[in-house]
Amino acid sequence: MSQPGPAEEPNRPHWTVASVALFVIGLLILLLSGLCTAWGLVFAIGALAVGDVSLLAVVLIVGGVPLALGIALVLWGLRLRRRD
Repeated sequence: MSQPGPAEEPNRPHWTVASVALFVIGLLILLLSGLCTAWGLVFAIGALAVGDVSLLAVVLIVGGVPLALGIALVLWGLRLRRRD
């Protein structure tokens, strides 16, 4: 069997500087805010045991917005890759 030549290779996306920057920044925001949100959810679930729902709302609002921003930046960075 022969190896595919350069003309036969599939059209794979290439990382640009902008796509790498968006991906890395988004990943950092996603990981850090995800860890903080998960830690806050542990305490919020404990507060639910005594009937306090307000901590859960605070954690989801304060932690959910940066989490969504991180996800959006990661996806934007992935979509920004150039296809030649």
